[in-house]
Amino acid sequence: MIVPMKKAKLVVMKDDKDELLKSLQKAGVFMPIPLPEGETAGDAAQEEALLQRAEKSLKLLKKFREKEGLVRSERVVEEEEFTKLDPLRQAMLSEIEETDMKIAELESENETLTEQINYFLPWRDLDIRLSELSGTKHSVFHTGFIKPARKDDLALAVLEAGGEYKELGLGADGLAILIVNYVHDDAEVMEKAKALGFLETNLPREERFVSEIISENEDKIKENLKEIERLQAKLEEFARESEKIEVLNDQLASIGALKKAPLKMTLETVYLEGWVRSDQTDKFKKAIARAMDLYDLELVDPSPEDKPPTYTKNNPLVTPFEAITDMFSRPSRYDVDPNPAMSFWFWMIFGMMMGDVGYGLLMFVLFLVLIKIRKPKGDSLKLFKLLLYSSITTIFWGVMFGSYFGYTINPILLEPMNNLTDYLVFSFVIGALHVITGILLAAYANIREGKWLDALFDQLSWILIILGLMLLLLTSIMPSLLGLDSIGNLDLSFLQKLEPAALPLMITGAAIILLTAGRNKKNIFGKVFGGFLELYNITGYASDILSYSRIMALSLSTAIIAYVMNILAEMVMGSFIGYFVAAVIYLIGHVFNLVMGLLSAYVHDSRLQYIEFFGKFYEGGGEKFVPLSYKLKYIDQIQDQDAKQEVY
Repeated sequence: MIVPMKKAKLVVMKDDKDELLKSLQKAGVFMPIPLPEGETAGDAAQEEALLQRAEKSLKLLKKFREKEGLVRSERVVEEEEFTKLDPLRQAMLSEIEETDMKIAELESENETLTEQINYFLPWRDLDIRLSELSGTKHSVFHTGFIKPARKDDLALAVLEAGGEYKELGLGADGLAILIVNYVHDDAEVMEKAKALGFLETNLPREERFVSEIISENEDKIKENLKEIERLQAKLEEFARESEKIEVLNDQLASIGALKKAPLKMTLETVYLEGWVRSDQTDKFKKAIARAMDLYDLELVDPSPEDKPPTYTKNNPLVTPFEAITDMFSRPSRYDVDPNPAMSFWFWMIFGMMMGDVGYGLLMFVLFLVLIKIRKPKGDSLKLFKLLLYSSITTIFWGVMFGSYFGYTINPILLEPMNNLTDYLVFSFVIGALHVITGILLAAYANIREGKWLDALFDQLSWILIILGLMLLLLTSIMPSLLGLDSIGNLDLSFLQKLEPAALPLMITGAAIILLTAGRNKKNIFGKVFGGFLELYNITGYASDILSYSRIMALSLSTAIIAYVMNILAEMVMGSFIGYFVAAVIYLIGHVFNLVMGLLSAYVHDSRLQYIEFFGKFYEGGGEKFVPLSYKLKYIDQIQDQDAKQEVY
């Protein structure tokens, strides 16, 4: 059910603004309307900056936290604690950032020191101080690199001129070389050296040996690593208290939401405008009265120009399936809530696509345990409940198909791998009923708006045609062309009494369309031939129903993979090792099949809802109802101290 919205127009004194917003946020029932373009809400830049810092620190601490166990406990925070910012938490945030900054500086310094070591490493065996490379009155020193293949030629050129030549370490640019020439021979020798590919390198002129520089850098790196370990241990201590930063994160997000609430202010008053669910108007009024005594409130129905948000309220069995609709588009104020009907069909079709008792039992246990121990919330909780509920239909259809982990035992309806044609026809019947449900919802939408004739001419006509075609398929086409008078173990002879109605239903529906489809056309050509054009849509309905063959295809793929895994496991049985290998094959094969089956069923079942079902009646395009409330990302509940009840 789509809950109607009320538009709230509220005027309060300026001095009461803060208390009012806090009370409304606590109640979580009022969704402010954004201000028009050009008008700005309050400034929450400071909170947003702190929030970014908190998120960054939590991401950092996550690396130092112990891995969370399978069981997750709920986080409940007292309201008094949540509504007051603790300076110690902000100080802790600053310490975390400072510690991380020091670690980054030390790691950067180590990178620089390592680069220096790598630079000097080829010169490690140089037995003179770097400052002495400046040369003397009679000699010139050169340092550089030569390709190892040319070193002998370079040595010969240097030694022939009476100079000295020394090979050092191997570097990225080649072999490190020290050359000492007499001043008067230097130019000639170096010209030959360059011709041989000698690449001269100028080392820094320091009063130290290269080995000393490398040793000092290595010692400094070790010292820095010890300091990094100490700082990381400090971050591990912070990580054990990261819940404090998580609370701070949610506090800042909530405060920021308050400050950015769209308000219009005069010298003495504040004006708020927004949406309230019609079933929560009393709670809204109490939230206002709790904050102040003097105010002016007006609650009105949305005007035709308004675009109120939508909120769907359904029973606990339907609510998880709302996630499927929301992924497509939220309903608008004029839509029929598709969730009650869609949830039933998604539930049934999902079970058919999985169709195995063993897999259904595994799903039930798995998702029940995950809900109990992981305590998911929001969309994750909806998804887990959806799959938990779908395990029931998976078990049901598994019994109908006689499938138990791929083994066939006493099928009640049919056996997918041995009754392919029957299953295909059955899939088409399910598809036709699903499509008819969508058409009925379109008719209901027209009737709700007082368009009785539209419901009769545009929807009932097609229902008659589809029902007639179904009867014709089951009572005439299947027996005569396919030689089938049943679907699996389901005897269809009881439908023979209805066979005479097939053609009259089709003819009646077609006649209604031919005579009425052009009624809204402006020109005579459209009025006369509009029915023929509309009747051509039979190809679209046929295409939609043919799409339900994917039910059989997915069910069959799950059954075949399970069957193959069972055969592979049975092939290796016969010894202790064989039974062990068979158990591994069973485990891996069926877990893989279950995961792939869940993914495929979810995707293809959703596709059938979006295209074949929603396409008949659903527009969507609604906006989600997001009231002003506490922004809880890490906290599960805020404990209300006054009312002694949980506020979400």
